[in-house]
Amino acid sequence: MTNSVIPADSKVGQQLRDAVGQRKILLVVGLPSTGKSLLFQQLSILAHEAGRKVHAMQWDDARSVFETEAWLSRYPEVDSITHPGIRKAIGLWVRRGVLDWRTAHSAPEDLLIVELPVVGGRFIELLQPLEDEAETLLASDETLALVPVPTNAMREVITGIRAQTFRNPRNELEAREAPIHIVEADWAEARKLYISWNNISDPSTVNPVYEEAVCQSVFEHICRFRPLNVLTIDREYPTTGSTYERPTPTQSFTATADEVKEAYARLQDLYPGNEAAKAADNWAEY
Repeated sequence: MTNSVIPADSKVGQQLRDAVGQRKILLVVGLPSTGKSLLFQQLSILAHEAGRKVHAMQWDDARSVFETEAWLSRYPEVDSITHPGIRKAIGLWVRRGVLDWRTAHSAPEDLLIVELPVVGGRFIELLQPLEDEAETLLASDETLALVPVPTNAMREVITGIRAQTFRNPRNELEAREAPIHIVEADWAEARKLYISWNNISDPSTVNPVYEEAVCQSVFEHICRFRPLNVLTIDREYPTTGSTYERPTPTQSFTATADEVKEAYARLQDLYPGNEAAKAADNWAEY
């Protein structure tokens, strides 16, 4: 697939084209099974068509350089969930990493696209209003957060596709997708936040499976310190092949070995004992 499958005359199509034409950093934020991988792919295609040079940062690529044998022995993955120590170490690197990327890639054609799973604290630091040099960049009009929010019907479709690709992956990235129980757990976390933030006394009134309005409300709050566009996903797009395929040139952006070492050193200083796990549990409180 070399052309975009999202029509240019649709609202989502126009939002994506405006984003690749006007911004320097795009943050694709959302729950699993909301279409982030497809949007990431489509943004890459549209950026290439617009003459942009795409740099890509995705969670699985970013964490792979942090998951050396030595660190995994100390911070092991359990039930397909990355250890909070590794999640926090990546977070301690990522803001400075993005700022350094911007300094090194000042040419107008350079574009950074970042996929933010956020639940559990995965790349959440890019959305937090911290007092550092990166905040000026991340809060500026150079940056845009894009949040895909499927309708209730489309969420069922996307989750069904996720279940199929998890059972029969077509490539390594599909094989590393979060299983359905993680998808459900992430929704449960978002639902819990919505109930808490809205002081809802009877949780049974909030859909335990998925609810479009709840999803949008939660992610608008999470992204409240960033320029934001919500993308309403109300139709299935005619894709072929895997959404992880990159039919146009893309340069992966990850931490260097020295940056990984520095991040873990900071982690041990800032989060001794079980403090990293506590910070991960409170990822949405800012």
